[in-house]
Amino acid sequence: MTLVFLVGVAWPAMAQSNCEAPIVPAAAPDGRTATQIKMNDAISRAKSFITKSDIYQTCLLDYVKAQKDLAAQNKTSFDVSIEADAMNKINENQAEKAKVGGDINAAIATFKTSRPN
Repeated sequence: MTLVFLVGVAWPAMAQSNCEAPIVPAAAPDGRTATQIKMNDAISRAKSFITKSDIYQTCLLDYVKAQKDLAAQNKTSFDVSIEADAMNKINENQAEKAKVGGDINAAIATFKTSRPN
């Protein structure tokens, strides 16, 4: 019985380690002075970060669901701190996504208005 308990405790740690937070890209370039190539690169990095963030957040939600399912299957109580921790990580990542998206959109707007048609 102790072995089953230890495996049940070790599994959540392993499952959560599969949810890897994406690295926030470098700040968006100054749209007034950036080249088209620099802007394209920054846009690509921002899109990649946002996509990876969505995957990360889904992973965290899937992890919480798996832990709830495991607790139900084992007829044990679900540790609510697991969900609270995951939600904190999701909220932090969502704020980073909003900042990256806002920064790149502002740089794009400045880039467009700084260039003649």
